[in-house]
Amino acid sequence: MAETTSPAITMTCEVCSEYYTDPLMLPCLHSFCKKCLIKAKEKQGSADISLKCPTCDTSVNLPDGKIEGLTQNLWLAQQVKEASVKDKMSKKESTLCEQCSEDTAVTFCCECWLFLCDFCKTAHKRIKSTSQHKLVNIGKESVHQLSTELPNMKQQAVFCIQHSEKLTYYCKDCNKLICQICLNDKHKSHNYNDYLDEGKTARKALKESVASCDGVISPVTEAIANGEKMLEQIATCKEEVRQEIKETFEELKAALDKRCNDLLMETEEIASANRNSVKKQLDRFHKLVKQVSHGRHLASSVSERTDPCEVLSVEKLITNQLEECIEEYKKLPLEINENEAIVTRFDTTVMSNEIHKYGSVFEVDPDLYSIDSGLAIPLATVKKERKFKVALPAGIGKAASYLKTSFIKSDGSKEEGRVVIVNDTNTAIVSCTPQSIGGYELSVTIRGQHIKGSPYQLSVKASRDYTTLTNERSFDLGNRTDSVAVHTNGEVFANSKDGFVQVFSEDGTAVRRIGSKGSGNGQFDYPWGLLLVGDRLYVSDNNFNRVQYFSATTGQYISQFGSEGNGNGQFYTPRGISTDGKSNILVAEYNNKRVQVFKEDGTFVQVIQCDGKATDVAVDNEGKIHVTISNQNHVQVFSPDGKSQLDAYNHNFNSPQGIAIDDEGCIFVSSNNGYLHVLSPDRKHVIKSIPFAKKMV
Repeated sequence: MAETTSPAITMTCEVCSEYYTDPLMLPCLHSFCKKCLIKAKEKQGSADISLKCPTCDTSVNLPDGKIEGLTQNLWLAQQVKEASVKDKMSKKESTLCEQCSEDTAVTFCCECWLFLCDFCKTAHKRIKSTSQHKLVNIGKESVHQLSTELPNMKQQAVFCIQHSEKLTYYCKDCNKLICQICLNDKHKSHNYNDYLDEGKTARKALKESVASCDGVISPVTEAIANGEKMLEQIATCKEEVRQEIKETFEELKAALDKRCNDLLMETEEIASANRNSVKKQLDRFHKLVKQVSHGRHLASSVSERTDPCEVLSVEKLITNQLEECIEEYKKLPLEINENEAIVTRFDTTVMSNEIHKYGSVFEVDPDLYSIDSGLAIPLATVKKERKFKVALPAGIGKAASYLKTSFIKSDGSKEEGRVVIVNDTNTAIVSCTPQSIGGYELSVTIRGQHIKGSPYQLSVKASRDYTTLTNERSFDLGNRTDSVAVHTNGEVFANSKDGFVQVFSEDGTAVRRIGSKGSGNGQFDYPWGLLLVGDRLYVSDNNFNRVQYFSATTGQYISQFGSEGNGNGQFYTPRGISTDGKSNILVAEYNNKRVQVFKEDGTFVQVIQCDGKATDVAVDNEGKIHVTISNQNHVQVFSPDGKSQLDAYNHNFNSPQGIAIDDEGCIFVSSNNGYLHVLSPDRKHVIKSIPFAKKMV
C-alpha cells in the first residue's frame, strides 16, 4: 500500500552523505551541496550548460551555464544549522568554544549561534549588546531545552556572495534576493520590494499552494493503491494463466501418451497376428520335411533288402505316404504369405504446425465486450432484479470470469451487482436489484477497464399496478399528436400536426417549441415519431421523408438523414422511432412496410421487412423488436438481429399506431380507435384498456 505521509526531509546531502553546505535547490525541488553540484557538473563536461539531477535524473538548464546561478536554499541551510547544533548538543564528546577555540564549550547562545566556554560565557554576559542573549547550558536536558528554544533563535543575516552586503531586497523579475549594490547595478528598473514584505507574501503563497494540493494526494494515493492492486492482480492472473497453460498441455501430453500407447498396442496386435500366420505356415513346412525325410529313409532302407517278402510288406505304405507328401508339396506355397513390414503414417509437419498455432495469450481489449441487450429501456423497478446480457469475444476462455460490476446510486452509495455465466461461452448475464428509487450508475469492467459503453445510467422507479391505471392529466396540444417522449429531467415532448414539437414541464406547462412549419433545416411539414437519446431529440417527418435531430435542451438543429424513396436509407412516410440501447436507431416506415436501422449519426445499417404497414417500433429488454402493423391489426416480433420473425400477437387491436415497453416487460399499444392497451409481459392477456383523446398528450 502506498504511504500517505509526507516524506521526511533529511539534513544530509544525497551525494556526499554529510550535512549540507551552501545548499542549492534545483527546479525538481531536490537540494544538494554547492560543491557536490560543481563536481557533478565537472563530470558532465564544462561545455554542457545543463545538469542532471543526481536524484531524479531531471535535466536542469543552468542560468548562464553556471552552478552559481541556481537557487540558494536558505531555508534548508537554516534547518541544517539547527540540526548541527542539536547534533553537537546530543553527542557525549566535548565541543570547543567557538569564541576562543581553546576551552570546552559549556553553553550555547541562541542569538549569536555560538558555543561558548565558561570564560567566554562570562564575557558574553558582561558585554552590553549580548548581555540579554538567551543561553542554553550544555547538559542532560540541553537537547530537550534547545528543541523548545530553537524556534525563537535569532536568524542570522544572509549576505550577497558577490558584494558581501546584507540581502535586503527581492527582485520579482529575477526571482532572487539582492543587496543594495545589486539593486543599484542591475535591478533598479526591475520590479523589486523589501524582502520582509515579500517574505510575508511568499509565506501566504506557499500556504495557498499547500491548500490547493489538498485534493491531489488522496485521489492519486487511491490511484496508486489501485495500481498496486492491479500489479497484484497481474501477478495473480499470470499464475492462473501459467497454471492453465500447464494443465492444458498436461492434458495434451496425456492425450499424446494415450495415443502412443494405443498405437503401440495396435502394433503389437498386428505383429502378433503376422507371427501366428507365419508360424502356422512354418509348422506345415516342418511337418512336410519331417514326413518326406522319414519316408525317404524307410524307402532307401527297405529297397536294399533282398527278401521280397520284407519289401512287399511295407512298400505300399511307404510309396503312398511319399506320394501324399509330393502332392502336399505341390499344393503348398513356398512363399510366406505375410509381409514382415508394419507401415506407419505420421505427418509430423502438420502436427507441429498445429501445435505452434495452438492456443494464444494476449491482453484483454475491453472494447470486445459490450452490453448485448437489456439497455434498450434505461429503466429499472425498485427491489426487482434487472438483467443485462453481455456479449463476450469469441474464443476467449474464462472471459466472463474477469467481469466485475459496480452498481452505484446517485448519492454515491454502492449496491451489489452480479455476473452470471450462462452455458453459451460468448454470453454473460449481469444482474442488479436496486433497493431505492432514483438514478443509478452501472459499471461493468474487465480487469479494471470499462467495457464498451460502460458506465451505464439507469433510472429506478417504483413498481406500478396497471390495473388501477387512469388518465391522471392531459397536456393540451391543440391538434393531432402521434408521438410522445419523456426526457430524464421530466420534460415531456409531443409532436403537433401543425409542424412543431411542443415541450412541456412535468406539471403540463408549455415551456418551448422546437421547429416550425417549413421545408428548411429544423422545420417540419408533419412531424411524427419522437425519440430521446441522452440530450439528442430525433424527429421523423411523415411528409418530408426524413429524420432530423436536435439538442433536446436548446432545440438547436444538429443534422438529418433520409430522403424520399424505397432504397436503403430512404423513406416513404417514416413514423415511429426507437432505440435498441446499443447506439442504433430504428425507424418504422408506413408505405415501405419495413423498419430501417441506422447508427445514431444516420449511417444505414439494415432493413427489417414487415408483413404490412409499420407504424411504430419498440425494443424489449431481451433485444426483441416489436413492430405495430396497422393494416394487419397486430404486432410483429423479430429477433434482436432483425433477421427472423419470432411471433405476432393481436388482442383485438384496431389499426395499432404506437407501441412502448417498460422495464418490467409490460407492453403499451395505442389503437386508432382511441384506446391504449396495456399487455402483460408474456403478451397473453390485456391488463387494461384506457380511452384517450387524440388531441391531448
